[in-house]
Amino acid sequence: MRWAKSYSIVDHEFLHRGYFGNLSLEALALYFFLVVVADREGKSYYAERSIADSLRLSPEKFQKALSDLTVLGLIDFRRPYFWVKNLSQREA
Repeated sequence: MRWAKSYSIVDHEFLHRGYFGNLSLEALALYFFLVVVADREGKSYYAERSIADSLRLSPEKFQKALSDLTVLGLIDFRRPYFWVKNLSQREA
């Protein structure tokens, strides 16, 4: 078995609150990418273009996924940084 040097956790609330089943595949991919690359405060330093290229998303699909996640309050985006929000601090 190989032990990871770092890891991220996706809260079960992501499933139980219906996010998993209601988000587009593009929004899911963006969310999970940000979870994986975020620091301990949930902040990501990756550039929008780098993320879109890594996920093979067109600019339009990337912007739609970003909009969907921010509207739901799952992430915060203040150019150039992304923050994954803590689900346990959000209202159910």
